[in-house]
Amino acid sequence: MIAKLSALSLCLALALPAQSIKPGDDFFAYANGAWLKSTEIPQGKERWGARDEINALTRARIAKLLDDARTAPPGSPARKVADFRAAFLTQPALGANAIAPLKPLLDSISAIANKSALTRFIGKSMRADVDPLNWGVYQSSSLLGLSVEPSIHGEKTYVPFLLQGGLGLPDRENYVSDEPAMRASRTKYQVYVSGLLTFGGFDRADQRAENVLALETEIAKTQATREFSANDHNADHAWTHADYVRQAPGIDWHEFLAAAGLGGQESIVAWQPSAIFGVAALIASQPLDAWKDYLRVHALQLARPQTAADPTESAMSDAIGRMYADRYFPAEQKTRVERIVKHVTNAFIKRVEGSAWMSPATKATALAKLNALYVGIGYPERWQDYSDLVIDAHNAVGNLRRVADRDYRRALARLGTPIDMKEWQMAPQTAGAVLVFQQNTYDFTAALLQPPKFDPAASDAANYGAIGAIIGHDVSHFIDMLGAAYGVDGAMKGWWTAEDSARFQALADPLTKQFSGYRPFADAAVDGKLTQSENIADLAGLSAAFDAYRLTLGARASDKSYVRQQDREFFIGFAQSWRTKMSDAALRTQLASDHAPEVYRISTVRNLDAWYEAFDVVPGQRLYLEPKARVRVW
Repeated sequence: MIAKLSALSLCLALALPAQSIKPGDDFFAYANGAWLKSTEIPQGKERWGARDEINALTRARIAKLLDDARTAPPGSPARKVADFRAAFLTQPALGANAIAPLKPLLDSISAIANKSALTRFIGKSMRADVDPLNWGVYQSSSLLGLSVEPSIHGEKTYVPFLLQGGLGLPDRENYVSDEPAMRASRTKYQVYVSGLLTFGGFDRADQRAENVLALETEIAKTQATREFSANDHNADHAWTHADYVRQAPGIDWHEFLAAAGLGGQESIVAWQPSAIFGVAALIASQPLDAWKDYLRVHALQLARPQTAADPTESAMSDAIGRMYADRYFPAEQKTRVERIVKHVTNAFIKRVEGSAWMSPATKATALAKLNALYVGIGYPERWQDYSDLVIDAHNAVGNLRRVADRDYRRALARLGTPIDMKEWQMAPQTAGAVLVFQQNTYDFTAALLQPPKFDPAASDAANYGAIGAIIGHDVSHFIDMLGAAYGVDGAMKGWWTAEDSARFQALADPLTKQFSGYRPFADAAVDGKLTQSENIADLAGLSAAFDAYRLTLGARASDKSYVRQQDREFFIGFAQSWRTKMSDAALRTQLASDHAPEVYRISTVRNLDAWYEAFDVVPGQRLYLEPKARVRVW
């Protein structure tokens, strides 16, 4: 008779360390041996790890939530999610029924009689679907896109940004590059556009498609590259209405901004000035009929049949996040993680207070930032109110437009209002964390807080080693070389002195050399300089988490046997939270990134004296470092 392992027993079995491997030789394999042996990289993938496991489980949970929402009370946020999804699941194929919801929009485009009407239409049709400073979304679905968010100069209210957009292909390079693949994409796109126009009932579809592609190519030529767009100092381009009129002639900017709901704004950031110049010039120079066909094509794209999951999650992510948190992240788990955050942050503050390399003024700023830091755990403190959103279970196109209109109204409503320092930038059902330096805030989601990152069934020691070290890592970024670019007020201004930087670098250099010594292939090694920031943060997070965990021992801190056991759980929890298998090709790819492969990130433990004591690591073992070679930065 073969006994079957329960799910819990299986989890425990997979968590057991590999006893045949000495931790001082390969701590990654020691801590993750059973998992490495039992786990296969899924077909079609190059790597599989803790984050992939969490993402897979989260996708399954969301699918179940969406299915269950079908029976929610009519009009409730959950039911609106279900109805939105149902509309896509039952969306008709391209045909008369699919185009019917678009007829009012297409008629309004046909009614555009001159460039003044065109200007008003483009302004009124603008979308709030870009986010340059938080997520690096630099391209709108509309010709110009709006973002309303905190800027980089310490402003106390939300700032409007105008960004480029309006391309049917993914990027400007698809239009301007002579690469064969790019030329092929343009040819396929023109055929696709012709098909859309034919579907819409327009004659001379091929000629119209050629004109649309030509217009989009001219738009693309004026647009900024992704490299230019990624510069946060583009926020310096704050233009008044007069600046728009003077610097970007060709359209009536007062008409455009009034139609867009921005007529009352004193200044609006032109994130990519070349695109602003280009839009104005092209509206003036290109034929009205070409513009109308361009607008028709972009309207008709709304009628394309789509899979239901992605538009549902992007359109109503906050509602789904609330459903997810209610079911999968109970209050007691949040309370436990809040306690870990508090203790790890306090432990890191103590390390900063004791840092000798910081000048007094720099240390004072660092401590002020840490004491003012807001950490959001699991889900936001305030949820969106969806009572103003009408969802029709039989009209996918109408739902998309109503969601986009609502998002734009919400963006306009933020203008001039005080910045909400507790605003979230990531949905609770997305496994991850986000650091917003302009707000001095750090949020990590309910979806991330799953084994092996956080395990409600595990000991405090194991969880401090896992999620505690991640928390410490991210908190340290607010005052390291990344956070040093932003002041306490969120303004983008450096506050380290040159002497601080030199002393910090002197402490970091040994860690850089340590990581540069990791060579998985004869011809490839970790780039210790490229990965330096993340490696230092790993060490800072692990050290602060260890300090914080030790304080939880209370009266048992004098019990050497118990402390040794708990220390082992701490370090094993850390190692298991980064478990990963990858192909050689994936490993080579990661070696070129600014994050060292997980097997080497786990080896950060060799810089903590307590690890040696917990696992009897001695000279001669591969990870052993002499005490003077163990790196301490914070």
